[in-house]
Amino acid sequence: MLSDTSLPVIRATLPVVGENIQEIAKRFYQHMFDARPDLLDGLFNRGNQADGRQQQALAGSIAAFARYLVEKPDQLPDHLLSRVAHKHVSLGLSPDQYEIVHEHLFWAIVDVLGEAVTPEVAAAWDEVYWLMGNMLINQERGL
Repeated sequence: MLSDTSLPVIRATLPVVGENIQEIAKRFYQHMFDARPDLLDGLFNRGNQADGRQQQALAGSIAAFARYLVEKPDQLPDHLLSRVAHKHVSLGLSPDQYEIVHEHLFWAIVDVLGEAVTPEVAAAWDEVYWLMGNMLINQERGL
């Protein structure tokens, strides 16, 4: 699943990303909604934003997916992907919105982790994001 280049980087950085994922998610959503307030109406539940459930869902799914890639590289977390894909379809998420999320999520990662996000680290986490994103997009098309 992960490239031979990215696997050791994700393995090494997963603990620090995991420790900071809640703050990353919080800043990600704030940054994205500041830039794209239109996404707050209809696509993202304001109540889930206010109480932090949406941030926890995002944080949990990305961290779980990355952990799965490291610990069980020959298996896919189908249960996780299926649950997220069904939620996305119910909300009408479109494939082009993954690029919007990517832009703001990676801004937040750098904002929180700073200089620790070397080009190598950024490339490895970019690979994780697009592996998950493309798997979700494919599942969502099938639904």
